[in-house]
Amino acid sequence: MVEKVFAYILRERGEKKQMLAFAHKDFPDVPLLVPGGTLEGAEDPAEGLKREVYEESGLTDLRHVKMLGEADIASAVDDEEFHAYFFRCEVDIDRDTWDHVVKGEGEDHGLTFSYRWLDPQKALLVYDYYFHVFLRPNHLPDLFREQDLLGLANDKVSLMPHTGLWISEFTKEKRSLRHNTDLTEIQHVGSTFVPWLPAKPIVDIAISSKDPESQIEGIEDCGYGYMGEKGVEGRYYFVKGTPENRTHHIHMFEKGDQRYEDHLLFRDHLVKNRDVAEEYGRLKLRLWRDDKIGRKEYTKNKSDFIEKVLNRFQR
Repeated sequence: MVEKVFAYILRERGEKKQMLAFAHKDFPDVPLLVPGGTLEGAEDPAEGLKREVYEESGLTDLRHVKMLGEADIASAVDDEEFHAYFFRCEVDIDRDTWDHVVKGEGEDHGLTFSYRWLDPQKALLVYDYYFHVFLRPNHLPDLFREQDLLGLANDKVSLMPHTGLWISEFTKEKRSLRHNTDLTEIQHVGSTFVPWLPAKPIVDIAISSKDPESQIEGIEDCGYGYMGEKGVEGRYYFVKGTPENRTHHIHMFEKGDQRYEDHLLFRDHLVKNRDVAEEYGRLKLRLWRDDKIGRKEYTKNKSDFIEKVLNRFQR
């Protein structure tokens, strides 16, 4: 069986890691890829990885080279079968973009690859390939750190595969909120709750309170900034994190407000009806990949879908 290697190459940028990917300059319709290729003869996988990375990117001096694992891969598209080794490694490099003409004797020889760095929230740009098993949710923590998997600039739209980190983050926040307030109705809502949904890496929390005004100070003591209604009448909206790396949102409503119940209805419906959740996921991915759609239009299209689902219930 043919043996291949794939390199997830990371660099430090600010507080987060970035992953290297390339586009085919000669074939612009081909989606983004990561460096990798076929081993030669009985070549050692780690040595083959270094050779392929050099031939395809020009990079040397890979650090912390670690094999994440291996897998037999069978494509349902072209009947291709191969055994793959997946590696995580790091480089020190300041270049943000560059073009490289592929060396070596493989089928890509002479082609030009255009490289750029992806924030971890953009892992789905290469995640869709059937062979990227180590970009799937259960393996993301092997590739990125916890701080890489949570947080997004408040003017961006980016989606990630689900990670259990989001569930544990909610549990931690709920514990903190209960310690600093007398709140009891605190719920994890939004796409970060649903295991098979891609999501913006921001944990959404819904709260119901008999007296929301009295809870503001206690929530602020948990590290949140109070933003007022923020365009939704009757909502008490809080955010955590910086504008460049927003990590949590709180949507608090007075007890009996239907909008709190709607958050729970929609969440529970997605969990119980995977076909609806997958339809919602496809919509989100399509909107995200459309360069003409910004954060506001993305949110509006999502809201229209949510309202369509909620209209199935007698509210």
